Amino acid sequence: MTKTHIFQIFHDEKTKSESDSDFILLDSTDNPRADWGDYSAIRNFFAANALNDGELYGFLSADFLEKTGLSARQVHEFIRANPGHDAYTFSPGIEDSACYLNVFERGNLRHSDLVAAAQAYLKEVRLEVDLQSLAMDFRSTVYGNYIVAKRSFWETWFPLTEKIFEICENEDSDLSRRLNSLTTDGTSVGIKVLLIERIASLVLALLDKVKVCAFDTAQMPCLNQRYQPYEQQMSLLNQLKTAYLQAPNKVLLNDFYLARGAILQACEGERFACAKDGFLTAERLNPPDMLYVCFTHVPLPFDFPPYVTPIYLGAAQGPGKNNLRDLAPEWEPYHPQLGAVAGSFALKNYIVNHRLQLRSIGICQYRKFISNTSIGGVPAPNYRAMNVVDQKILDATDLAESMALGNRKFLVGKLDRLTGYFEQYKDAHHVEDFLHFTAAAVELGVLHKSEVMRFFQTELFLPGGIEMGIFPADMWVAAMGAIEAVVRVCVTRYPALREGYQIRSWAFCAERLGSYIFLKYLNSTALPADWADTHFGQLNLFTSDESGIYRVGT
Repeated sequence: MTKTHIFQIFHDEKTKSESDSDFILLDSTDNPRADWGDYSAIRNFFAANALNDGELYGFLSADFLEKTGLSARQVHEFIRANPGHDAYTFSPGIEDSACYLNVFERGNLRHSDLVAAAQAYLKEVRLEVDLQSLAMDFRSTVYGNYIVAKRSFWETWFPLTEKIFEICENEDSDLSRRLNSLTTDGTSVGIKVLLIERIASLVLALLDKVKVCAFDTAQMPCLNQRYQPYEQQMSLLNQLKTAYLQAPNKVLLNDFYLARGAILQACEGERFACAKDGFLTAERLNPPDMLYVCFTHVPLPFDFPPYVTPIYLGAAQGPGKNNLRDLAPEWEPYHPQLGAVAGSFALKNYIVNHRLQLRSIGICQYRKFISNTSIGGVPAPNYRAMNVVDQKILDATDLAESMALGNRKFLVGKLDRLTGYFEQYKDAHHVEDFLHFTAAAVELGVLHKSEVMRFFQTELFLPGGIEMGIFPADMWVAAMGAIEAVVRVCVTRYPALREGYQIRSWAFCAERLGSYIFLKYLNSTALPADWADTHFGQLNLFTSDESGIYRVGT
């Protein structure tokens, strides 16, 4: 009988106590690199141990029982009952295995850059694989790292994953930044982790001679009850993919897309209607729509265009409104510290939770907004990048037209120039807050360690960061998810409040990180020759105070 070593990774006392004693516990409590997830523990194991030929090894996550409903005894019994295979897989969720061409297409719904980043990685390692035509059936679909396999498998898997580690840790490149970026759902998971979780499926798909025994997905929990009525149809989807793998035929592939599209449309809504037509990409799912919101903690002082939706904060919340406490209850207690930043987290949560596919996201605040041209007013004496406007000016302005995006990719206020983010921050605020914030950003992979000095010394500054203006939706959601993760670390580790104006220290830090991320976006985006003239509008402040002084905190 083949000797089997199945480890279960635990990260703290809670996950240790919940682990299955019939697995071998793998300690990851002292892991200084939580941003790598379970891979750190697996990597450390490979560094310290040699795998024996012919023996089976597995490295399961702490939530294995929760996801699969399987105990260690059931896993061992399944392997003993099906001897002679090179790998055994335990993938829950027939809907994920059946309804998508492969695990990369499925993952792209969580982060729209996954397929592109994975394709760039494959090019880097010189694997000629087109992820938009690579079919994976139940044999090659692996959920996370729910696989037990022989040394020959792991000897193929580990160099591929180690290359991801090397790119992310040792390179300052577009690919490393993409892999180090966080998912858009606010879970603080990096693209690198999502990619590593899919390498097992990639290996099995490319090495069809590996003998795989897959546990019957139908015998595990249905992860999404909406799909339960379609179990028979989903089995047919797997048969179509298997047939296509054996004899590539476009008719079979089209039949698969047509059938899976009907299921996805029924279970996920009309935005999946295009699933019938082929591989799902962000572009195919995204209709050219914009969501424009206004954050306010007071009654709105003037009428915004009808396409602007208020999100209410603080005392302005109430029945029948879009309230911070309803959209992001986690952040509602932090509103005094974060101001409109808490509203941005609420907006991001709403977009992700409702799986909205948008072209653009617009943001203004109850007195501040961006116009695509100057509508008049006078520069604020103490904030020259912003014009002060009054009711007479608004009455003479078609605000709906003036705030419209038009054919632009984005619309923001004019850039300001500071002495450097760090230099300016230390003179105006508590410098240790900025240092703590930056350290958290590096720890989470939002900033690469090689970027720290560049971040500190950046002089160009976008007032409001990515919380004032109209932005490409994918960029904004990803960036705001990253900022949210950093702020979450900071409010947890440093709960003591500053006094007065300085209470919003994390909001000031978030504004600078948002500005830096947006500048990186500009540097990496192909724009028309006249983009500076058309994409930079005017930041405006509405006030009834004729002095035109911008008073902090108002």
